[in-house]
Amino acid sequence: MRTIRSAQALALIIAIAACSDDSLGPRTAGVGTMTVVPSTATIGQGEALQLTARLVDEFGDPLQGVTVKWASSNPAVATVSVGGTVLGRRPGSAAITANAGGKVQGSSVRVVEGGSQTKPRPPL
Repeated sequence: MRTIRSAQALALIIAIAACSDDSLGPRTAGVGTMTVVPSTATIGQGEALQLTARLVDEFGDPLQGVTVKWASSNPAVATVSVGGTVLGRRPGSAAITANAGGKVQGSSVRVVEGGSQTKPRPPL
């Protein structure tokens, strides 16, 4: 009787071990894709525009808390803050880039004299 219980207990332990998949470990994911919104915009001198970097992991889940580094290709025309706010400084064009988790995306910003001629298009 004792041998049967020991065999049953051993079979139960083997079955449980076979069902677990420790090889995957905890689910961790890096940045799968990043989109900068809006992708194009026209603003006036002295106007500000908030850009947003939308980050998604490899599983399609939104990521939060990932540090995004912003940069302007032409700071004389448009500067960008650490939070993604673009300020139009003088007429011209600038590419604003966001870098996070090895992904780089950008927005094309045109600065015009006076007020903006076109408002940024909302995301689809």
